Amino acid sequence: MKINMAFRVAWLWVLMGLMVCGCNSYRVTALPYDEELKRVVIVENPKVKVSDFVDVMTDEFNKRNIRAEQVSNLYISRPDDYVVRYEARKSWDFTTYLSDATVRINKDGMTVAKGKYHHVGESFSLDFFTKWRGTAWKMKRFYRDLLKNYEETADR
Repeated sequence: MKINMAFRVAWLWVLMGLMVCGCNSYRVTALPYDEELKRVVIVENPKVKVSDFVDVMTDEFNKRNIRAEQVSNLYISRPDDYVVRYEARKSWDFTTYLSDATVRINKDGMTVAKGKYHHVGESFSLDFFTKWRGTAWKMKRFYRDLLKNYEETADR
């Protein structure tokens, strides 16, 4: 009987550990290093309803001394612009949460970096404790990988 109770307690700890892990999927092709890169333009996407998505993205570029300028979706890019386009979607489970995001960086009409974030799981899935975390928390690893060739500055 004592072994059976110990086995149950061990399984309880394993299940609790899995719940804390969180299940998020990232696919990223990093932005290649370009010492001339000092500015990106982020093209507004009026369909995105994640209120802090662009702010988080702007902060991540700024942390690496890359000035992020938000422009209208009617913006016509110049030849050496790094143009950032994005999509982000919220889902609902008791409240809204960031469920999908895509970021694509183009230069001279060619994709030079891209990434996709996807929240894996539904209600009562193993990521119960991380599903409703904020945009900055969810996207930190995504931007770290997307911008891995650009060092974060200490003053930010």
